[in-house]
Amino acid sequence: MQTQIRLVAVAAALLAAGAAQAGVSFDANLEHDVLFKGKQGATSSATSNSGRVELNANAALVKSGDNFVTAKATVTVPTGSSDGEKVGIDDAWIQFGNSAADLKIGRHEAADLFPLGKDVVVEAVGSVSGYRTNALRGRFKTGQLHAVAGLNAAPGLRVELGLVTEKSGFPAEAYGVRPTLVYTAGALTVRAGVESYKKNNVSYSGTGVSVGYALSSSASVNANYGKNSDLDSTSVGLNAVFGDSGVGMVQDKTGANKATTYYAAYSFPLLGVKGATITPALSTSKATGVDNLNAFKVRLNYAF
Repeated sequence: MQTQIRLVAVAAALLAAGAAQAGVSFDANLEHDVLFKGKQGATSSATSNSGRVELNANAALVKSGDNFVTAKATVTVPTGSSDGEKVGIDDAWIQFGNSAADLKIGRHEAADLFPLGKDVVVEAVGSVSGYRTNALRGRFKTGQLHAVAGLNAAPGLRVELGLVTEKSGFPAEAYGVRPTLVYTAGALTVRAGVESYKKNNVSYSGTGVSVGYALSSSASVNANYGKNSDLDSTSVGLNAVFGDSGVGMVQDKTGANKATTYYAAYSFPLLGVKGATITPALSTSKATGVDNLNAFKVRLNYAF
């Protein structure tokens, strides 16, 4: 409890100091979800709610000649009251370098090789996890070092090498290296990468590729594929975003078992108030040998 109070106090101090900090912007938003999950086998239908307040401090990109430094810190405060919900840190990183190369260190997420689009609710049925090339992507909760070195190799081509270190006492946490590349040419974006890591003293390696195309400034389509032969797992995803709406499909497969989930969401202004939106979303999922799982969520957002 004392740790949570200290984190909230620090966040409040950061926001209050915004006017005095040149080059730093502060913002906050509230997100609240009401989730209904349908009956599945012997499990009855149920409704739950959750949410969080997000407080952000964003350091402006400050340059000295060709060199730059930027950073971000995010504190999340849960709106629920269960024992498992705690005040925490989401992003907390610093990035520095120049136009040719840079280094990012701290709590963050590296390049997304399996973007889901507008994934307000994606409730997959069963225990099939597939492989979405995200074992080393980031936001580790165990204090492991996560660093990503980036190289702008050519116009439109960025190469990154991620490193996650081992931490004694956490054998179930993955650690290793994650080289990725992102290539952009006009409306086309291609992301590809490899993960080579250890978990519980067992070595794994997997690959992933994502291809996206911007139809307009507010519409895009995307296809994803991830494969890990050591886990005998694959994942395939297709999704599209059209303005405030989005649809998608993801299929996860491990061995002979697979789960396929379809999802959709649409956001619109809440009573015409600036910064307030409401998003109804639904998903339906089916898997080998189990009943389908249907879910409906309403998400309320308000940006302060």
